[in-house]
Amino acid sequence: MNFRTSTAYKRDRLKISPLSQRALLVAAIAFYAAVGWEIQGSGAATVLSSTSLAFLVLASAVLALTFIQNGLLRLDAIPILSAAIFSVQAIVTLASFPNASSTLFPLLFITLGFFVVALSLHLRAAVLALATTASIGSIGALIVLPAVNSEFSASVALSFWLPSLGVASFLAWILEKERCRAFVLGMELERRATSDDLTGVSNRAHINLLAQNEFARARRYKEPYSCLMLEIDEYETLRSKSGVHAADIVVQVLSGYCVVIMRHCDSFGRPGPHRFLALLPETEAPGASTLASRMCKDIAALDVKADGKSLTFTISIGAAELHSSDRWAGDLLRRTEQALEDAIERGGNIAVLAEPPIASIGSLEIPDSQEGADNKPG
Repeated sequence: MNFRTSTAYKRDRLKISPLSQRALLVAAIAFYAAVGWEIQGSGAATVLSSTSLAFLVLASAVLALTFIQNGLLRLDAIPILSAAIFSVQAIVTLASFPNASSTLFPLLFITLGFFVVALSLHLRAAVLALATTASIGSIGALIVLPAVNSEFSASVALSFWLPSLGVASFLAWILEKERCRAFVLGMELERRATSDDLTGVSNRAHINLLAQNEFARARRYKEPYSCLMLEIDEYETLRSKSGVHAADIVVQVLSGYCVVIMRHCDSFGRPGPHRFLALLPETEAPGASTLASRMCKDIAALDVKADGKSLTFTISIGAAELHSSDRWAGDLLRRTEQALEDAIERGGNIAVLAEPPIASIGSLEIPDSQEGADNKPG
């Protein structure tokens, strides 16, 4: 993955990690609490009464961290903290159980190893969490548990547990590869569904969706909003004389120019082979008209190289601003298209600003005083 894909992948992991981490943490707390409760019934209640409460508080604190907004903390710190807390809890639980067998140790730590892999949702965090589990588990198996239980066999415990760490690490690597592959494929599908193959700008469906969204936002917040509709003059003639490849280069040059001069908040798309649509939020009609006139002049001055030949072309632009009578995005786009057709009829290489629509009689409101006067008998 490149840098942009990697950054987007991390953001995607942040979106789904809080919910899954909370569910896994609750499951882990329930599992280790059940194990502690089972050992409590074997006569270790006096030892576990205080330690179980302490570990429950610590685990609850880690669970509370999933609600914070810091994504890196959720991705990296929570798996590591969970590995440390539950590893120590497993050691203390086994140490308080006089008859703890050597096979109960790998059972708890194998479960913990696969748990932290699922909890991590990130390869680096999984490796660090597994390393934390391995360090604490090794200290417990080699030093702590043999000291409190002479029958505890460290070699037996480690022979079962260490291979499981390798399997868990391999599983973490496989899961991360599958997540990356699925994410990259998802991004590619999204790109193909929303982008034009030739230019990389928004395709017809996506730019229409953006037009609807921008229209709704402008209407809601009563902000100015304008649209520009561009068309390459005499495109079919250019294509027949210069060839398909040269026409494609002209389309790409025009798209690149428009993307460069647009603001970050603007949207630009290609709804047709030689027609483009620009959405200009927070822009009034004079600003849109000025921009359109500048674009016509700049494009006419361009010298495009295609197949060793120099090409010049012009564009026609229709501009329109949101009006209070516009009920949906199609009304604004229709007026923008009419302005574009007017510019083409004038010979092209010109920007035309659409006139504000005239309200229909059905939309007019009659004042109460006038309505009463009209209803009076003659």
